[in-house]
Amino acid sequence: MKILLDTQSLEKINLFQSLTGSHVLDVIDVDDQIFFVVGEDEYGLTVGKDGAKIKNVEKVFKKHIKIVEASKDLKTFIKNLMPEVKEIIITDKKIRVKVDTKDRAKIIGKGGKNIKIIKELVKRMFEINDIKIL
Repeated sequence: MKILLDTQSLEKINLFQSLTGSHVLDVIDVDDQIFFVVGEDEYGLTVGKDGAKIKNVEKVFKKHIKIVEASKDLKTFIKNLMPEVKEIIITDKKIRVKVDTKDRAKIIGKGGKNIKIIKELVKRMFEINDIKIL
């Protein structure tokens, strides 16, 4: 899928890539957080030893940075977005995700903030916008 990015997003990606050496596929900037989708097998490179690169990036952007590793496999990508997931059910462009009751609030986020971002990233990467947390 093609992702259309505005000038500000492209500037963020360029700066992030120069600071981490990783390849960025997508970015979403929401309030006090920025979500970067990096290439497959680039999570370690992006974070750096003991999280040094990400700590530096957070200082530069003055925001909390979330890293999501991309995957060509939808289930793997969802697992990368939500490590707490116990089971993923995919049918007809609909995703149902089972999680422990204690993890529901964390995944959904205050006012549904986290699940909105998760839905947007899945939609942009896989063209699927129906995700339910069970």
